[in-house]
Amino acid sequence: MLNPMRSKLHFRKKRSVGVTQLVAALASFGAIFAQAQQALSPVLRPKVNSDNPASRSSGKPSGTSSPAEPQINPQELERLKKAADKVLNRIQSEENDLYLRISYFEKPGRLNPNAYGSRAEVEQWQGILQQLKEKHDLVAQLYADVAKDLDAELRNAGGNEEIVARFRKFIIDGFPWDTIEKKKNLIAAFIDEQAKLLLFYDKNWGSWTSTGDPNKPEFTSASAANIYKRLRDKILNTSEEIEKEYKEMSE
Repeated sequence: MLNPMRSKLHFRKKRSVGVTQLVAALASFGAIFAQAQQALSPVLRPKVNSDNPASRSSGKPSGTSSPAEPQINPQELERLKKAADKVLNRIQSEENDLYLRISYFEKPGRLNPNAYGSRAEVEQWQGILQQLKEKHDLVAQLYADVAKDLDAELRNAGGNEEIVARFRKFIIDGFPWDTIEKKKNLIAAFIDEQAKLLLFYDKNWGSWTSTGDPNKPEFTSASAANIYKRLRDKILNTSEEIEKEYKEMSE
């Protein structure tokens, strides 16, 4: 199954990449049109997630083509590829930035209260966490708007309406929507858990000492120790799940 987004997302390298795989796939898409065959061959047809509103296309359902279907020329195909690339590259860039911000909170020091020098430093990290939340909200909105944004860019590029609609559907159907949704929910949980941990540090400032093991600070109260352990374990588990979803998207 072709998945154009998986060919783009290489988060562990923390760098933006192009859409080489997608361009190659779209070239095949153009050849299929030129031969007046099916809009998408069985080999290239992505799996449709009908539950995702972004995957609903205004184009006609795929089926057996007829000689009356519009032809696509190389110039038109190139314009459509560039228009799609503009939308996909923005998502790629913001995803890379989001992943980098998450990685700041995955560092061991964020789970070690002794790594914070003062309440003011805790407050600074609360501000950094708010920026992470805003970035996460932006990425989620980009996915929600991807069909609309592709429509605008592809139509601005010009071309036959039916070709534009099918081109758009070809791209939308290639997104791993289930993985994207799961990742979104995990990151939201991760942010909430980190917020609770930072609030815990602020409210219980000075109630812990270093034991030489950064993973096991000693608290003056058993209740505080239990709350800390519960929050720490939740964060570690959620972080592991987030990494799994990003790996799934990058393969």
